Amino acid sequence: MERLGPGSFHGCITRSLRVADFILTESEFDPYSRLPRHAHENSYFCFALQGGFTERCGSREVVYQPSALTFRASGQPHEAIVHEMHTRVLMVEISSRLTEKLKADSLTIKSTAELCGGTMSRLCARLNREFHKADSAAHLAIEGLALELVAEATRQPYRRIGAAPGWLRQAREMIVEHFSEPLKLKQIAGEVGVHPVYLATAFRQKFGVTVGEFVRQLRIEHACADLINGDLPLAAIALQAGFVDQSHFSKVFKLYVGMTPHKYRSLVRSS
Repeated sequence: MERLGPGSFHGCITRSLRVADFILTESEFDPYSRLPRHAHENSYFCFALQGGFTERCGSREVVYQPSALTFRASGQPHEAIVHEMHTRVLMVEISSRLTEKLKADSLTIKSTAELCGGTMSRLCARLNREFHKADSAAHLAIEGLALELVAEATRQPYRRIGAAPGWLRQAREMIVEHFSEPLKLKQIAGEVGVHPVYLATAFRQKFGVTVGEFVRQLRIEHACADLINGDLPLAAIALQAGFVDQSHFSKVFKLYVGMTPHKYRSLVRSS
């Protein structure tokens, strides 16, 4: 199995920066590309900026959309396949020195998946903005945000995510097929034959996000594809993705992706 050293990642590395105990790397992947089974020398966070991919880690298979976040410990084997669109991710590596210091202080970070929309995702969005700035304060801001990210990660509760039961997989598939529609939790629960409260709890435990957050993930990924590949006005993109109006779409998009839809479209088309 391939083992990658510090700063080494699959895909096309477009930018890399070492700041104190962290290495930030932006990498791009062509549609349908495959990442063979491998592991990394450093532990790292991976933040999806654009596109999407499915990762297999042991017996688990997780789908990542824009603003989804995961943590992989040093030496943890995994492989992935990129979805049907150009994909871009930000990796934040933690030095072995800092990892050992965390262990000495009895602080650990568990592998996490699909932390879309939470505090950690917002920290990563801010990290990404600072990563692309050239002013003299950027390094200081990056170190502070990265340390805050690590601190927040050590506070995350541990969730053991096993194989989802058939009814829960059915619920997830139903959401994927109808994400742009005004789905109700009661409606989904009725289709799979469970109580809405039980569905909400089980979904969060197994997939790491609430039903509502998962719907927003899917809507944001759909909107990203439209922004990259078409010339539809923002209002039309918002409605097609399931948002109430352009204003609501822009607000949610900026929260998840870290920039407005207009800026995102300009950025990806100029890159």
